[in-house]
Amino acid sequence: MRKQADSESSEESADGIVAGERLLRSLAERGVSYIFGNLGTDHTPLLEAMVRVERDGEGDEIPELIACPHEFVAMSVAHGYAVATGRPQAVLVHVDVGTQNLGAAMHNAHRANAPVFIISGLAPVTESGHAGSRDHSIHFAQDVFDQPAIVEEYCRWEAEYRPPADPDRLVTRGLERAQTAPEGPVYLTATREALETEIELAPSRTNLDTVTQRMGADAETVETLAERIKEATAPLVITSRIGSPASAQGLETLVEFAETAGAGVVEHAPTHLCFPRDHDLHAGYEPTAVFDETDLVLVADTDVPWVPSRGAPDVPVIQLDVDPSKRLYPQWDFPITETVRADATATLRDVTERLDPSAGDEGRERWQRVVAARREERQSELEEQRASDRLTPAVLSDALNRVVDESTVVIEDTVTSRDAVLDYLELTEPRSYYQKGGAGLGWTGGAAVGTALGRPDDRIVSLVGDGSYFFSVPTAWNWLSAVADAPSLTVIYNNSGWNAVKTSTLAEHPDGAAADDGVPGSVFDEPADLTAPANVVDAHTETVTDPDRLVEALEAGAAAVDDGTHAVIDVRLEPIS
Repeated sequence: MRKQADSESSEESADGIVAGERLLRSLAERGVSYIFGNLGTDHTPLLEAMVRVERDGEGDEIPELIACPHEFVAMSVAHGYAVATGRPQAVLVHVDVGTQNLGAAMHNAHRANAPVFIISGLAPVTESGHAGSRDHSIHFAQDVFDQPAIVEEYCRWEAEYRPPADPDRLVTRGLERAQTAPEGPVYLTATREALETEIELAPSRTNLDTVTQRMGADAETVETLAERIKEATAPLVITSRIGSPASAQGLETLVEFAETAGAGVVEHAPTHLCFPRDHDLHAGYEPTAVFDETDLVLVADTDVPWVPSRGAPDVPVIQLDVDPSKRLYPQWDFPITETVRADATATLRDVTERLDPSAGDEGRERWQRVVAARREERQSELEEQRASDRLTPAVLSDALNRVVDESTVVIEDTVTSRDAVLDYLELTEPRSYYQKGGAGLGWTGGAAVGTALGRPDDRIVSLVGDGSYFFSVPTAWNWLSAVADAPSLTVIYNNSGWNAVKTSTLAEHPDGAAADDGVPGSVFDEPADLTAPANVVDAHTETVTDPDRLVEALEAGAAAVDDGTHAVIDVRLEPIS
């Protein structure tokens, strides 16, 4: 399509194309199916190009625009889609104010290594003489000195499109940087004038897939690692996100390695399912609890292998990571004995091939005893809570097993209830669990929409704390779930307050003034109807206060989602007070 958007510019040339249209077509050519956007006056060239392309019957040659009522939600949708499918999508935001509204969602994608291509307009640079010139007072207010600086620290790459360059070059480079380890968001800006300009196409490029492939360790290093593991009695693997979150390869490789080497596995703050949670070598989620059981620690694909204030291993520690220095962290001083800069999945696969299948018998038996004892303790705690008719995070998590099967994807942001989710929700399938990876509460709402769009044949179950639910811009994403035909079952772990605030304050100042006053600000004195935001659309909602009603309510919500209706179940747990 060769159209001219700027009536004040020269006639179009035979080989020209409007820059905004070229940008859209380039995104689609490189696998971007959706643009999740919150629109503004800086997006008029893109909207004009979208309509022209649609009218010419070529709508499938550009990404589909899904209007999102809030930028935090749009970014969370793209994040959820990317980790669930492995394919980065685009987010469109409005100049500096829209960029600021990305907020904590940028932090989450940054820390979770989630690839997202963000496009933002800039204030027009001309006052007259061009179709894209400033035509409103707000265009002066939106002109800031360094707009990319708002999000620069969270980006793997940022650039401004400036004609007469071909936007395709920036799209290609941006997607390459977004998908190269450590993966993450990228940020492209452009003025209205730039996007309205007719440009000449650059020479065609055939290398559309420019993702840098991860490589394992060299043969000598692999052989050395294999010997170290053979010498160990009970090796331990600590991981948070081994392999791609959209692939089964990491999990399958880790299972084979653990079973062959006789290694226990700890998922420490996992961002996706790294190891089947019913496996008899799954040693839990707190590495400091099992350091006494091991004589060799392998740290594989994790940014925070343990919390030093809780303890540290006094045995050799070998790190397997494509980014072992953690250059995105200002402070990272874990005592690593030996570092292998290589892909952990590929390296463990190669090491496993050099191990004798019977070499890990002693380690397997030791870890099986540790795991069995831990599970017996957890089961005893659960039975005690049930016997007392308590509605606790553990009771709720266990009940969720009634609506979670092999075709379910769990999106989780329950914060202080997370230990119960990890301990009692029986997830075993690859690609069945995702967590935000950062500290930006409220991720699950948008992420569930994105996951439902990317995995339409799966049942999406979103687990969220009441505090996180407030942060999620719930009216926006509940509405979007219905509009985008992306239903999910949202279950709210409602403990009526900010439990993280209360427990942290009491831990640091157990006998302080705040403790005497019940930690003011940590409890919601006035209960809120958290199902209300879902009623902006025709949703299935219920509030549960009785443990005997719990399973029935969850099953009703799941049935509604299976029929295409969004569902929100507010479960009133024991309040933190």
